[in-house]
Amino acid sequence: MQTDLATIIVIASWLIFIGFGGLLSISLKRNKFRLLNGILGNMTLIVLAITVILTVVYSQIQWLEYGILILAVIILIPIFIIYVALGFLLLWNACIVWRRESHTLGNMLTLFLGIIIIVSPLVFRGLRAVLPNDLAEIIISSTLIVVGYAVFWLLNFITSFLITRLLPPKLNKKYIIVLGSGLLDGNRVSPLLASRIVRAKEFCESQFKKNKNKPIVIFSGGQGKDETISEGQAMKEYALEHSMQDLELFAETKSKNTYQNMLFSKKIIIEQGIPLDSGIFSTSDYHTFRAAGFARYVGLNIDGIGAKTSKFFIPNAFIREYIAILMQHRLFHLLALSIFLLLNLGLALLNIWLK
Repeated sequence: MQTDLATIIVIASWLIFIGFGGLLSISLKRNKFRLLNGILGNMTLIVLAITVILTVVYSQIQWLEYGILILAVIILIPIFIIYVALGFLLLWNACIVWRRESHTLGNMLTLFLGIIIIVSPLVFRGLRAVLPNDLAEIIISSTLIVVGYAVFWLLNFITSFLITRLLPPKLNKKYIIVLGSGLLDGNRVSPLLASRIVRAKEFCESQFKKNKNKPIVIFSGGQGKDETISEGQAMKEYALEHSMQDLELFAETKSKNTYQNMLFSKKIIIEQGIPLDSGIFSTSDYHTFRAAGFARYVGLNIDGIGAKTSKFFIPNAFIREYIAILMQHRLFHLLALSIFLLLNLGLALLNIWLK
């Protein structure tokens, strides 16, 4: 009887894994750039891990059990070390960013987060020492719910992003939109912006090498208050100076943000008689996820390619993009978080009343 039950449990777990994998595949075909893919991806990985463990345990093959145990240790030890040292790692990153980048609020996110992580245990102890125990526990539990909620969506965002990196775009595009960024000294292409242009150039070369087709390239970006030339025109001139003369280049010079990058570039695509879903956009790798959302919002069902970002800047960039994505759906998140907090408060008051 126990053997039959074990077999049923193992088979059921494999079926659940296949089910989540199928849902993830369907979701990816509809849209590679959405947080649902991260949720389904994480659930697929969790179910797979549980399924493999159950299969090995019920197989009663000793060397497999040892193998799973060793693998678990190899995976969990680095995670534990990062968890324990996370606050200090963020502060270390903040010091590097402080030395190499401008001291803007967006560039100090790891500094603030590192301080919060290190100081929060001391704050919790202080609350327990100063406030009545029940009130302190309500405040602490509510804080942990907010943190847990934020971490949940952050993990889904990271997984969603990693999935997009595992699925490279097809080399059959008819246009590329290069998204603008700020210019140096008001008229020079920055290294970050240059990397986006180079990424588009590399894609064009790979596609031409495969099928001899060259997409048109649209450089999108308006002129800021401190700029003497539009970003689109500056990018086009940079491209002409860096071996892109054989491509058909366009400069979109009115946009002020990513949404307008996509909207105004769409007009050029329509004017050229090119199918809207036959293109791609180039931006910094950390920005591809959110930019894809704006593309779909204006009716461009296209994917993105990302230029590499300096490793030291990745934590700040990802945190900033993550916050921006949450803010795009702030009403949903505020409602969901409010429900969790109210439930926590209700349970706490019930516990106090039962005492």
